[in-house]
Amino acid sequence: MTAPVTDPAEVTEISRVAPTGDPVRLGLPAALGRQDWYGSTRFAGRQMSRQFSFAPAGQHRVIPTTIMPGARTSTRSFRGFDAVLHEAPDRSDAALVLAGPYNEATTWFGGPAPDISGINALLSTLQFVDSERGATLSPAARDLVQQPDVTVVGRSAEAMIMVRRGTEALPSLPDHAGMVLPGGELWKAKRRLEPGQEAAVSGTPHQWRYVVATPTAVMNVVLLGPESGRPVTGLSDDGVVGALSALGASWGS
Repeated sequence: MTAPVTDPAEVTEISRVAPTGDPVRLGLPAALGRQDWYGSTRFAGRQMSRQFSFAPAGQHRVIPTTIMPGARTSTRSFRGFDAVLHEAPDRSDAALVLAGPYNEATTWFGGPAPDISGINALLSTLQFVDSERGATLSPAARDLVQQPDVTVVGRSAEAMIMVRRGTEALPSLPDHAGMVLPGGELWKAKRRLEPGQEAAVSGTPHQWRYVVATPTAVMNVVLLGPESGRPVTGLSDDGVVGALSALGASWGS
């Protein structure tokens, strides 16, 4: 089965906010589908090292029903968001969710949840602000805590797009020159898949991970296909290049 082809020249302009608060502007070709938005960021400092993942609001509700069945849940309300703490019945793991009206940010403890004073101390070091364009989570004292490894992630039935700021992602780019695109460069690399998945996508565009670099952003693009229970894309190799030529991103003002 082959998925229908949409016109890759159809481009939708999207404006998002990265977890750092930086504006991220994207031009998304129709062939990549309609994206739901996720993200991640990491905090590093002398007294804190913590990773947060971002998702559309409400997704944390699966934690006590599916991920940690029977988890104890407590909620505290703050201006603009709730702090929701889930803890496994045996205290083997716990998650803190900052839940806004549009987005949420989650961190996992990998063990028992901190006591109330520990949760308060963590919350006092961060500032969470939610909006329709994305949630921001920033350190209250920027001179004491750094915020590296920031990613904006779009997911649709057709593709997954991971966007990073160019200065951070530059070391990960290949040493050789890529294919020249109207707004940057394009590379491709084999995806790391299980043997069965690798066989299912062999000889199709789904076997590749595509890297698109613009002057201020780097995007990793994966076309979802048989390895994800989806049909093979209707795009030819030239069609994929055409769609990625229309893909654009800028990070920052």
